[in-house]
Amino acid sequence: MFERIFLPLAPYLFMTTGLIACIYLFCSLKQEIRQLRNRLQDREQQLDATAAAMKAEIADMRADLKDAEERTAQLVPPAPARSGLNVTSRTQVLRMFRHGEAEENIATKLGLPRNEVSLVLKVHQLAVDGAPFMTVQ
Repeated sequence: MFERIFLPLAPYLFMTTGLIACIYLFCSLKQEIRQLRNRLQDREQQLDATAAAMKAEIADMRADLKDAEERTAQLVPPAPARSGLNVTSRTQVLRMFRHGEAEENIATKLGLPRNEVSLVLKVHQLAVDGAPFMTVQ
């Protein structure tokens, strides 16, 4: 009896089992594809946000560069040439030297070259010692 009833139905049972297995695989693959798409969309949104931030940063850098170029393009008048040592500077050099300041310190504080300070001190020493000067008549 088993052979009479189940044997003719066996191919249909195998086909049904195979069809159920195929449907299960199809549904699980669809679900996996949907999950991968969602992950891909999330990743794409992150990349878009990063790209937008980078574009904004590049635009800021370009604006800063343009400002810097405009500032450097403006002509700045050169500092007027200094016309040697004036009487006030000479007086300050001598006063500081009498107070015991070193030549280097005097030069740095007054913004003068060290050679100029040294020259002023030598000329003053010559004048004090009474060295003969040539007079123009």
